[in-house]
Amino acid sequence: MRILLIGLHYHGYTEAIAAELRELGHEVRVHDLQPRTLLMKALRVTAPRIWQARLNSHHRRILRAEKGTAADLVLFIQTHQMSHVNLQAFRDAFPDARFALYNWDSLANHDYLDRAKYFDTVQTFDPGDAARHGFLYLPLFASRQFQDVPDRAEDARSVYFVGNIVNPNRYRAIDRFRGYCAQHGIDFQAYLAATPLIRREMSRENIRPVGVSSGSIDPAEFREMLETSNAVFDFANHQQTGYTMRIFENLCAGKKLITNNARITGETFYSPDRIHVFDDDDAFEGVAQFLDVPLENPGEAFHAYRIQAFARHLAEGTGHDNPMAEPGR
Repeated sequence: MRILLIGLHYHGYTEAIAAELRELGHEVRVHDLQPRTLLMKALRVTAPRIWQARLNSHHRRILRAEKGTAADLVLFIQTHQMSHVNLQAFRDAFPDARFALYNWDSLANHDYLDRAKYFDTVQTFDPGDAARHGFLYLPLFASRQFQDVPDRAEDARSVYFVGNIVNPNRYRAIDRFRGYCAQHGIDFQAYLAATPLIRREMSRENIRPVGVSSGSIDPAEFREMLETSNAVFDFANHQQTGYTMRIFENLCAGKKLITNNARITGETFYSPDRIHVFDDDDAFEGVAQFLDVPLENPGEAFHAYRIQAFARHLAEGTGHDNPMAEPGR
């Protein structure tokens, strides 16, 4: 199958998806939906009209570059960044292709409903959005670097977190967890990154962040934290019901999960020895004891949540079962 993939180039995930589609035997051409240059990042904040005009021009350049080519599947990973005019132009240019959309953001974060009409299939990582709007539920995945990870954790009470501080609440939660770990003999390693905009938000709320960087973690440092930790800390955004990439990466890496996403207790992959759910206000009660309990099945591979399975679902336009409309069962 000939696939034209237009996606947000975010931490290498789109390129990894394209590689898996090629492994399945498909011909894949890839374009970046939204250039992430320093200039474009600056324009988005300081001159949004100029940023939008440049983004529209970028999309028209993709269409010109693809003029005269053939596609059986035009696959978008996110779409709210593209104008209605340009989306229609893509449909007109590839009238015989199936148009598919995958979203790894919730509608509460990025509303793409008015663009769903351009697609034959819509897949989303958010089970709540899928249930409400008749979309296909397709959770996120673990890329190959998180599969068959060596376990070098010498201390059961060892936890790590690597991620962006997207709002002050996430920083507060991580800071509270850091205090809990200090009180309970838990080795907590964290790499936190924040943009200047988020730093300003925290400053306005009288937060003086500790240990926050401005850039991405070095891959070797990240790998060391992953292999030498027994568990990962996950603080979900309550505006979405979908699970973070962190959940599946660490699930497939054989790590325990500490998360505030209560919906996870109803999933088929849930087990209390592997996943601990905390309430945002419970001061992390029971985390230390949870870490001390060995996994009942430490070799579980979770093949359904690997990137190989995810790519097949994208190509076929299929999803996972979505049995839950509300947290729990």
